[in-house]
Amino acid sequence: MSNSTCGSIFEYPSTFYRTFQENGTKYIKSRKILDEKLQHQLNSCAGEIFICGIPRNTKPERIADIASLFGEIYVLRFKVSFSGDSRGFAYLQFLDPNLMIPALNQLPFLFRRFGYPMIRVRQSRNTCQLLLKGIYHRVTPDEVFNTLKQTVQFVKVVCREICRECFEYQVTFSSNEEAIFARRKLLRTATKFGRNAVVVWDDTNQ
Repeated sequence: MSNSTCGSIFEYPSTFYRTFQENGTKYIKSRKILDEKLQHQLNSCAGEIFICGIPRNTKPERIADIASLFGEIYVLRFKVSFSGDSRGFAYLQFLDPNLMIPALNQLPFLFRRFGYPMIRVRQSRNTCQLLLKGIYHRVTPDEVFNTLKQTVQFVKVVCREICRECFEYQVTFSSNEEAIFARRKLLRTATKFGRNAVVVWDDTNQ
């Protein structure tokens, strides 16, 4: 963590972290090249922590500084308003997803220690998977895949036959943020998959 005599490793420009903003989210993300298995885990929101009660004038670098005292951070997704102020919540992942459980116990003490007793943490309920349901055999798997490819950016699609000639498709995205964006687009275009097609969150693992 930084102090008065040295800058935060999370401040731009940083050798160790990329800092950027997309819409209403500021990102602080590790530059480390990870092995494929770990990268897949993190992309699937493994070990993600929801942080709330963040004061409006708090900077994401400050939250990252404090959280990094517990473990090495992979990414902090910090929600901001149009004016750039904190919207009060953020999502945090450590490089080691197994740190989530002990972090849920220890982070509140750290935030209190540095003057943020109002900040609370819990396991994130984010999911990065959607289900396309009610798709009948008249729309082939290839047609579903190609339509999805033209509409949204996804990581993986799994097709399951639910009953005779009726299918559902589990669509996995790189993050919850991508899934939220994709859901909006797919809700507007669901009829491309058939008149009975619906789009819902896949919360089977929640």
